[in-house]
Amino acid sequence: MGIVKFESLKITNNGVKLYFTSYLRKDFIEKSVVVSLNKDFTVSGIYISSYNFGSVEWKCGIGLSECRKWETEEQAEAPGYLTRRYTAKISNGYAPEGHAEKLLIPDVLKSMENMEIARILKSVLRVKKSQKKIIPELYGYK
Repeated sequence: MGIVKFESLKITNNGVKLYFTSYLRKDFIEKSVVVSLNKDFTVSGIYISSYNFGSVEWKCGIGLSECRKWETEEQAEAPGYLTRRYTAKISNGYAPEGHAEKLLIPDVLKSMENMEIARILKSVLRVKKSQKKIIPELYGYK
């Protein structure tokens, strides 16, 4: 299991995005976290992805939404519009209630190199709206 490490910082029109990743191999991401920060460094969004458990998004004011897990083999083989065009399994499978909280989020956050950032993210992910800040320079993220 790889360590989810800080990879890059991108300046956006709305603020900053922090990218944390671990890789199964050089060209294949195992786990990732993308943290969107407003210009005042308050957390505005978090996207978490796990090769094993799928993905989930948190938006300030909404909370957790859009939890998806990888399709089962049966879903991937079912005839339909997407399977005629895409031959790979996609993260579009049904995720039951609590999947993100019980499996996906703990899987990724326990793998983060910076446990202080992981604690902040965990506290943000528990609520619908947060004023938590992450100031990148305090962590050496440039």
